[in-house]
Amino acid sequence: MRLKATFTPSFSRDLKRVRRRGLDEGELAEVIDLIIENTPESREVLTRRHRMHSLKGAWKGSSECHVANAGDWLVIWREADGVAFLQRTGTHDEVFR
Repeated sequence: MRLKATFTPSFSRDLKRVRRRGLDEGELAEVIDLIIENTPESREVLTRRHRMHSLKGAWKGSSECHVANAGDWLVIWREADGVAFLQRTGTHDEVFR
C-alpha cells in the first residue's frame, strides 16, 4: 500500500539547510519515493542500498536510512495510518543533537 508523505516542520527546516548546502535533492527525492512506495521491493532497496533500520530510545517507532552516496546524510521517518511522516534529514550531528 502506497503511503502518503507528510513533512514535519523540522523536516521542512532541514530541507532548507540541504538546499543551502547544495546537496543533490534528486537523491533525497529517490529515497522519499522508495519510502512512500512501501512495497517489499522498495523496502529491500532501502535496506540494502540505503541501510534502513529502526531507531531506539527517544526515536523509537521511527526508521532511518542514508541518502545514496552522500556519506553522512540521513532521512528519519515514522509511519502511521498510511502516512509517512518525514521527521528529519541531515547529518548525524544535525539530527541527533
